[in-house]
Amino acid sequence: MKLNQDIVKILDKALDEQPIGREEALTLMGIDLLSREMYSLCAAANELSRRHFENLGEVYLQIGLDSAPCPSNCEFCSFGANHGIFKEVIEYPIENIIQAAKLGEDQGANGIYLMTTARYPFDKFIKVAKAVKEAVLPDLPLVANIADFNIDRAKELASIGFKAIYHAVRLNEGRGTKLPVKQRIQTIEAAKKEGIKIHFCVEPVGPEHTPGELVDLMFLGKELGATFSGAMRRVCVPGTPAAEKGTITWWNLARTVAVCRLVMGNTVLGHCTHEPNLPSLLAGANLLWAEVGTNPRDDKPNTEASRGWDVLRCQEILVEAGYEVRSGPAITALGSSVQELEYNQ
Repeated sequence: MKLNQDIVKILDKALDEQPIGREEALTLMGIDLLSREMYSLCAAANELSRRHFENLGEVYLQIGLDSAPCPSNCEFCSFGANHGIFKEVIEYPIENIIQAAKLGEDQGANGIYLMTTARYPFDKFIKVAKAVKEAVLPDLPLVANIADFNIDRAKELASIGFKAIYHAVRLNEGRGTKLPVKQRIQTIEAAKKEGIKIHFCVEPVGPEHTPGELVDLMFLGKELGATFSGAMRRVCVPGTPAAEKGTITWWNLARTVAVCRLVMGNTVLGHCTHEPNLPSLLAGANLLWAEVGTNPRDDKPNTEASRGWDVLRCQEILVEAGYEVRSGPAITALGSSVQELEYNQ
């Protein structure tokens, strides 16, 4: 079987754990989805992840804390105030949030994400986070998925035990959102100064995004020192401006996941895909999210009854892909290097 030798050289370079450059990543992003080279790309990314992550997968539980019109008006998000999908403010009671966190813990979640819209009061978020922290096991890491913040708020997040934040520069940031790229990066840098890990993802990928745009975000995540990266496809939520642009297939997403995996090389402790899907788990991804509460990719207030998967279902698809499920705290929230991961196992 003959393969494009330029592609083979790049894949061999990545498997030898040598960094690949932007032009090489662009070459990989140009691989035909129905070609032999596509399967070779996925195989290389899959091999790298199984080797680096010792064939272990992780599942986080993400809890959405509020359903409300959000002033950021992201073109892909159901919460955008201008979109008119969510017209009233609903903030979930602390007891419901704690119940969801404890259920996720019981099901074996490796960490808990707490997510809010940009209009959710920071002081209230801290109060909720403290309550969740007290309710779950001390070593279960908390991750904040919240609006931009400054160094003082980063200090407060670190002081109450947040180990990581999810904070990405999204595709079309500053144009399809009201959030400047510079502001997003400043938040990431503030978190890093306080020892908080950075979770980053190439998202939300749509059919209109160019290989160059996708590759630029891969290298940005690497430059910012992300503990994990990966890729998420855009969901066409009816009523959002981005919905008319369409979505991509899971197989298309797998190509981005695979190329991103090779770009990140040995600098990360995990690699994500969202929403859960088998093609990407065979193309280098080993990290998934279960979801309850609100969800920016859903027009229902309780995503667990709609789009959201629970922890057990996420674990099942990891096993279907041949992964073992990590038991205990997420290395992607607590670790600092691949070498540390290897030492601790």
